[in-house]
Amino acid sequence: MKMRADDVLLVLHRNCLDLTQVVSEWVEWRPGLTIADILDARWPEGMLIDEGLDLLFSVSGRLLSFEEAERYIVRPGDGLSVALVPGDGGGGGSNAIAVVSMMAVMIAAPYLGGTMVSGALGMLSAETAIGLAGSVSTLTTVAAAGIAIAGAAAVNAFIPSAKPSLGQGLGQNPMDNSPTYGFSAQANPMEPGRPVPVLQGEKRNFTPTKLTQHLSTSGDRRLWNGLFLISEGPVDEVFDVRIDGNKAGNYEGLEIDIRLGTEGQDVLPWFNDAITERTEGVTVKLSTDWHEVVLDGTGVRKLGFGVQCASGLGYANDKGGLDPVTVQVQFQHRLYGETAWVDLGTVSISGAKRAAIMRYYEFEVAEGRHEVRYRHPVAPPTGDRYISDTWLEYTHEIVPDDFRLPHCALLAIRALPTDKLNGSAPKVTCSAKRMTAMLPDGQGGAVSRDIGNMAWAALELITNTRWGAGEPVESIDVPSFAEAAEWCELKGLKGSMYWDTQCTLETALGYQGQFGRFIVDRVGTKIVCISDRPVALPDAAFLATSADILQGTLGLEYPNSDDLADGCEITWFDPERGKQVVFAPGDFFNAVVDRPPTVAQITLYPCNSDEGAQRAGEYINRCNRYLSRRVDLTLLWRALGPHIRRGSVIQVAADRLMATQSGVVLSATETTVRLSRPVQLEPGTAYEVRLAHVDVAGDVEGVEKVEVRPLAPVAESTLAYTLTLAAPWEHVPSPGCSAAVGEVQRVTRWYRVRSLSRSSDMRVTLKALEYDEAVYADEGVAPQTDSAANLPAVVGLVATIIDANEDLVSKKLISLAWRGTALEWRVFVRRLGADADEWVYLDKTPYPSFLARNIEVGHMYRFAVTHTGSVADGLTVDVDYQLNTPSGAIRPVTVIENGVEVPLYALVNGEPQQVMGVF
Repeated sequence: MKMRADDVLLVLHRNCLDLTQVVSEWVEWRPGLTIADILDARWPEGMLIDEGLDLLFSVSGRLLSFEEAERYIVRPGDGLSVALVPGDGGGGGSNAIAVVSMMAVMIAAPYLGGTMVSGALGMLSAETAIGLAGSVSTLTTVAAAGIAIAGAAAVNAFIPSAKPSLGQGLGQNPMDNSPTYGFSAQANPMEPGRPVPVLQGEKRNFTPTKLTQHLSTSGDRRLWNGLFLISEGPVDEVFDVRIDGNKAGNYEGLEIDIRLGTEGQDVLPWFNDAITERTEGVTVKLSTDWHEVVLDGTGVRKLGFGVQCASGLGYANDKGGLDPVTVQVQFQHRLYGETAWVDLGTVSISGAKRAAIMRYYEFEVAEGRHEVRYRHPVAPPTGDRYISDTWLEYTHEIVPDDFRLPHCALLAIRALPTDKLNGSAPKVTCSAKRMTAMLPDGQGGAVSRDIGNMAWAALELITNTRWGAGEPVESIDVPSFAEAAEWCELKGLKGSMYWDTQCTLETALGYQGQFGRFIVDRVGTKIVCISDRPVALPDAAFLATSADILQGTLGLEYPNSDDLADGCEITWFDPERGKQVVFAPGDFFNAVVDRPPTVAQITLYPCNSDEGAQRAGEYINRCNRYLSRRVDLTLLWRALGPHIRRGSVIQVAADRLMATQSGVVLSATETTVRLSRPVQLEPGTAYEVRLAHVDVAGDVEGVEKVEVRPLAPVAESTLAYTLTLAAPWEHVPSPGCSAAVGEVQRVTRWYRVRSLSRSSDMRVTLKALEYDEAVYADEGVAPQTDSAANLPAVVGLVATIIDANEDLVSKKLISLAWRGTALEWRVFVRRLGADADEWVYLDKTPYPSFLARNIEVGHMYRFAVTHTGSVADGLTVDVDYQLNTPSGAIRPVTVIENGVEVPLYALVNGEPQQVMGVF
């Protein structure tokens, strides 16, 4: 049948423990088609489900209950998975068959005949693994996770310091529950539905999942058998097995067998059968009365009994020795619900020793759930000289099976208890490596990549169809991952992860990006990896001028030093010693005398070297010190290129921030440009114009091109709309381009976009953090900071009279605002007129604004703002503060003389004062 776009993919899993028994076909869709219709067409006589088995339904990666499956109407293009899986067996968490089978379901159910249907991550539980299909389609929430930085203190980076979403209602860090990464010692986990671990890179001394364990008896020797799940396979190698922290080779009589997780791997010895061991309610001292027990397992075809004479057997003769004594044990069984008992046989145990005698007996039975009973058919001899107490110690419910668990790396251990190895549950750790994976090359093929590199590891999480998100290659920007991987390689950002706890894709990518210094985001229809590597050609970046920024939306923030951490405490994981902590103090740690230093606590789960942890701390401190300016602005959509995303570097030429003059191009020639606003040019100053084309693509980003051209010098102060260039345009600008004019190399400041949001009214809001290539390069000379000699400390001082309600009283206040590069400013005031006062110091502020309170009404005042203690080093503004003065901005009044706009002055009490108006 030829496949059509609306056909339905049907995948049948006949045996969840064997992935080779999978049948898939395309079903023609029709309106009203149900799952029952599809199955009835293939089994018109009905489908028989053996006792102890259930049907598991999944549609396009979403797990359905039986009731939902009955009601579900199939949609075009659905992927339908029907799997035959073990039921609960009535045994709860003690059924080893169910434990391992649920592991297999996690692999089988999301894998629909090689199609990319499931978006589950292999680290998820069986129940949720199938239900998170397509989660990568909401990768906008992945971006919101950003790079994780814990702790109360803020730490700057190009991505906001937000902790990744924990997801799934966990309410805590998923890794806290990890036997490998958890901060407290934990035994090997063993419970149904636990996630199948996934290994990326080389991980040492991790704690694998215990699938099952049982005791076996060989003669008078009791052996402990443990089966452990290492990882989704195949892996390259499993090595350095340790028991209770000691190397396995130190134990006598210990055997190890390993499977690397191939599809057709050999059956493990000691686990050819699925064995459930039961001791609760079974361990009894035998007598001539029957002891009856109802077992839990279904589908059981063998029964095993462990019998022990704990004190030995014998008769104390007159010579001080022991004579042999024989005891008999009879076993019977019946299928659950039947009335007639079936005799399994009677065994005899003989011995003459004072040490424990252990025996194990196994019987084949009819398949089903069983009841068993046992007794002494003949009472053993008793008396002071006899040793004859006999105990039934445990029973085994056995399902014969060639137990392979394809695609799972396994570790089997068979150990003889000794004085060094005792107890029923030793903790087993081991090391393993899986260093490469076949990943898309962006050209329709696949290539082997090093998944110790965090960027390639992230790509595997997103694309893997067995346990990953299964995202189609067509929706991934593979070159962006290659760039991030190259940066990780250059910076030595390599590590490993052992995913062994329930975890969302968003959180997993956050852990990797935190160490690899990148985020994964969805931009349009593509999933991209955005690294913090310096941009190749920043001059070709997006340009936003005051002509683009909506009025009243520009905000500049300098974080208070109290809000920034003075150092970092980095937690990392040593291959041998486990969790380690290094401290990276900032340059001014303990330098603030009026408060104790604050420390940001950060956990880098993939990091496995002290050097990498120390370097990460130094990098974060470097960002913390040199990246302080944060800008918010809102633009119209027409002014925002579609290539702008989180992590993009943009140029901001805001007049109030940079003392520039911006406008929109009205017309232009090869050597001139006419703007919508006049530009003031002064002699002796070198100016340049920076312009963003609206119809010329740049070489790097492929959207708009940014051109920078010097202006011809002027001989006198000039206010002009038309500017003359000292060098011609490469491309003559079209009307509508935005441009900014300022001193040479003082027109724009670089910022890296931290977040981007669009609204329905055609507006885009950007939040950005200043960009400095030297910070992200993470080496070489320290970044260059601005000094007062480069840019003015106070520019554009304006005063505004505002109405305010304070302490239930309506009043007028004088608001001052300015811009500049100082770390803090001082504000002074004096009253003008015949009885003029001296300058009065009001206060200092780290922000470019100030509210003047308690100013007496009815006088003329002059306010001064300066970055030093001298008023002469700053700017002044005059305010006529009368009782009936309306609210508004106070600006100079100008007049036109001989075609030139000049300020208007008047004599006040014999002193010339510039005339100010409220606008």
